[in-house]
Amino acid sequence: MTKIIDIQPAVLVTGVSSGIGLAIAEDLLHKGYRVFGSVRRAEDTESLEARWGKSFTSLVFDVTDKTTLENAVSLVESELDGQNLAALINNAGVSFAGPLIHQPLDEIRQTFEVNVFGVLTVTRAFLPLLGARSGAVGSPGRIVNISSVSGAITVPFMAAYSASKHAVEAFTQGLRRELKPYGIEVSAIEPSFIRSQLFEKAALAKPLERYTETDYAAVWQQFNKSLSEQESKAKPPEIVIRAVWHAIQAKKPRTRYPLDGIWYVGKILPDRVFDQLIFRALGITKLISNRFGR
Repeated sequence: MTKIIDIQPAVLVTGVSSGIGLAIAEDLLHKGYRVFGSVRRAEDTESLEARWGKSFTSLVFDVTDKTTLENAVSLVESELDGQNLAALINNAGVSFAGPLIHQPLDEIRQTFEVNVFGVLTVTRAFLPLLGARSGAVGSPGRIVNISSVSGAITVPFMAAYSASKHAVEAFTQGLRRELKPYGIEVSAIEPSFIRSQLFEKAALAKPLERYTETDYAAVWQQFNKSLSEQESKAKPPEIVIRAVWHAIQAKKPRTRYPLDGIWYVGKILPDRVFDQLIFRALGITKLISNRFGR
């Protein structure tokens, strides 16, 4: 009997339990791919496997946990049986907001552990299965990093998240150039607000109750109000799905996929002019111009 893996190209997507990762995995399954998808909680595996059937294999690992990651690599290697992964899609991420002078350092460290070191650790672990190994046969795989427009633009209170995505951009460029001898293409996808649970999960920290005892209280309240308004206008995951599809299918994929025009505006305008544009968009121009205590 022919195994499914023998007739289906295989991809690995991190963070498939909800949001963008779930949408990417489902789209690739519908297009005939075998999908390995990472989840952090074992209880998520049953519903996903029931939903997607035999073409989906869940991998229970945290991108920051070396032991569970090593187990996942062994499982995927066994299932591939000598075949290369067609693509690794680094989607798992977290987002926390706050003024840099008050945001807990542990929260900032967690942002980097997941969004930066998690991406690098997972990529390094699966690189041999993408074809970065001596004597590899078959077509090399692709790496797609789900970055953000925040990798080019930093708004107030999102500096830690933006810094992590700046780092993802740098890793993407470095990997693309360093993996050229293996024929592995590396791309970054840079969406803005997409309908997902990324910011909803961050909201569990009750952001409106934070920083109320600081000088930023009024600005923080307005920032969160503006953020909620932006989230209500978020674009559907399909815009990311189309970019992922091009990145793994195109003969010559783009090095980056900016999915919002503001990315280009930020590249063109002088910094201080762009500052004012950001303040206006957030509705904090007057508040941010106040000199605290003066």
